Amino acid sequence: MKFSLTRLGQFTALVVTAIATSVAATASNRSPFGPAWEPADCSTFGLVPLVAALSDCGYVTVPEHHSQPNGRTIQLAVVRTRSIGDNPAPDPLMMEQGGPGGSTIGLFPSKIVPFTNVGTAILQQRDMVFVEQRGTQFSRPALTCPERVDHNVAVAKGKLEFSDPGWITACRDRLAATGVNFSAFNSIENAADLYVVAEVLGYEQFNFYGASYGTLLGQYVLAQADQHKAKLRSVILDGVVRPDVDFNLGSSYSISQALRNVFAACAQDAQCNQTYPDLERVFSSLIDRLNQHPIPAKLTIPNTQKTFDVLLDGKDLAYAIVPYLYSTEDSRFLPRNLYRAANSNDFAWAEEKLSAGLAMDEAEGMYSAVLCVRAASVTVDPATLFPPPYPQLAFFGSQEKALVDRSCEVLQVELEPPFAYKNTEVPTLVFNGQFDPVTPEVYGKAVASNLKNSYVYTFSGVGHVSLVAKANTTGAACAQAIALAFLTNPNRAPDSRCLAQVKPVFEYE
Repeated sequence: MKFSLTRLGQFTALVVTAIATSVAATASNRSPFGPAWEPADCSTFGLVPLVAALSDCGYVTVPEHHSQPNGRTIQLAVVRTRSIGDNPAPDPLMMEQGGPGGSTIGLFPSKIVPFTNVGTAILQQRDMVFVEQRGTQFSRPALTCPERVDHNVAVAKGKLEFSDPGWITACRDRLAATGVNFSAFNSIENAADLYVVAEVLGYEQFNFYGASYGTLLGQYVLAQADQHKAKLRSVILDGVVRPDVDFNLGSSYSISQALRNVFAACAQDAQCNQTYPDLERVFSSLIDRLNQHPIPAKLTIPNTQKTFDVLLDGKDLAYAIVPYLYSTEDSRFLPRNLYRAANSNDFAWAEEKLSAGLAMDEAEGMYSAVLCVRAASVTVDPATLFPPPYPQLAFFGSQEKALVDRSCEVLQVELEPPFAYKNTEVPTLVFNGQFDPVTPEVYGKAVASNLKNSYVYTFSGVGHVSLVAKANTTGAACAQAIALAFLTNPNRAPDSRCLAQVKPVFEYE
């Protein structure tokens, strides 16, 4: 039984806060949008009524290839949420999701704006714009691959090899029959889309926030800053992808590094160390034990709620641990859960995470296409960046890379040129999480070193992505304060004294 890594950028926020009720005042005294705009009812995108009342929703038609402006076109779903401030800044914040393949509209205006403090705080300053990246859920076409769910279940049952390409072959054939050109779905075209949207909405300049894969997209947005009418004012990169490293191949190293950081943080915390001593040994012994003697477990297919029996081995447990590193809120439970498994054979927490991983709610066709076209950019061996991985986790990188490689053999997309940094003077804020298993601090620092006007902050006890989290989550208030100060004046280092108060938090029995 084997399970895929959580994709870049799967994170949610669930705490409810109030958005100021100045809806009527914002209702549209703005300039009309350009002719590429096609309005749509905001219910089309599932927005809650309050956000819908503040928003303009629709589709922007863009070239399939921007180098061929008179060629074929596609449509991007777009939500512009108007500022609730009395004197908003003229430059909006454009927020983009990860994956690649995650739904920007399904996350930010649906879960972040109505349910987090940061959404309200940004809207007090300026408009927010959410562009559903080409190929993702609400855009046209959407490169979704429901075939991947059946693949995941078959792999979990031991009926297929992890890297079997049958799912992507079936998805490619189905989408190609509708006219989809997979070579058009890449970060170069994706970045150009954002400038077109800004221009269609009438903005002379904009700010960019990217989470996870959105940070790689943000680096492509930077590279194009001198090629478009709309101007790029500032950039925030949160959970940073390094463009010259294969993050899948590097996963053995980055996951090991994140776990070492958790174990060290627990050892340095008096209560955690007393309650869960020698956590690293407990972890490695538990993985070894399950690899030698797998145990029965029961998984649930999320979209059908059907259950099936499996044997849980050490590799499976490793996959169940990774989501606890992604989520800052979940990471506090990891020491407790490892001890529960080791001492009481309680693996319910692992069954829950593995079951959730069977469903794929992202555009898997877009994920594969975006990664496959970047082969010429990946030049750095992750082994040169990290200590050796835990032997029990060495399988991650080769297994994940094999899955992508087989998908690339199927898609046969045209390679894009190697990525090169340009326009490095644009002010850029970089956020790293200490427990991040996929975009570790070493990636963020390397990217920032290529930028002439960058500010880099690492949050203790934080997982994958720092800014868009529950109000009471470790580091959330500090990340918000730093980001808002940066947006107010991107040319001055924001006050970061709050970082000294950000500490890992652990849960006890």
